[in-house]
Parts: sequence; structure tokens; C-alpha cells
Amino acid sequence: MRRRGPHKAFGLFAHITWHTWRRQPWLRRQDVEVVSDGIRRAAKRYNMNILAQAVLTDHVHVLVSFRPQHALAPFVRDAKSESARRLNQIRQPHVRWCRGYYAGSVSRSDIPATRVYLAQQHQRHPDRIPPG
Repeated sequence: MRRRGPHKAFGLFAHITWHTWRRQPWLRRQDVEVVSDGIRRAAKRYNMNILAQAVLTDHVHVLVSFRPQHALAPFVRDAKSESARRLNQIRQPHVRWCRGYYAGSVSRSDIPATRVYLAQQHQRHPDRIPPG
């Protein structure tokens, strides 16, 4: 009989959001790729999968899947600090994120609806589309 390893299936998903300090509309169109890339790099370091994201002038949404052995807090801290550090090297005024973040669990069946929700952020907040 073939020996099998431990069962390793998991299905943990989270919708994470954070905003700029005092919700200041600091992010511009050219900043979106820098923020997105900072999030992707942090995800790679913390073995998270980015399923969707949306960057607006004053806040960010990220939908991730993750393994149970990886906590969300270090990933979010890294994503925020990496994106702010990279933005602040190339622009003025400096971007500053608020303290903390919101994270909510998402069931596998709600992933498609959450992706649509993130994709529609510019329609939901037309006044918060990063100018450019």
C-alpha cells in the first residue's frame, strides 16, 4: 500500500482593507502600480496569493488566500511599509498609511462576488479614482 503524507488542503480567504492617514486622497494614478507591486512582493514573501485588489485615492482593498501557518498581520505590515517606502522615494507629498487595517474572512463560495465588489470600486467611488 502506498504511503500518503498528511492532509494539506486548506481554504482560507480574507478581504483586507486599509486607508491613508486621515483618509487623505494622496494616491495618484502613477502610484497605483507601485502600491500594487508592493502588495504583490509582500504576498510573495509571506506565501499569500493575491486574488484581487483595488487601489483608490484614499484606501486599498486586497483579497488573499493564505495558509493557516501564515498570519495576516505581518503580511499587511509589510505591504503597507513596502508600498509607502517605495512611493516616498519618488514623490512628494509623502504617503502615510493609517494605523491598523480591516480583515474579514471570506468563504470560498463568496470569492466571485468579492472579486466583483473589488473590480467595481471605481464605479462605487467615482470621486476616489486616482487622478493622473
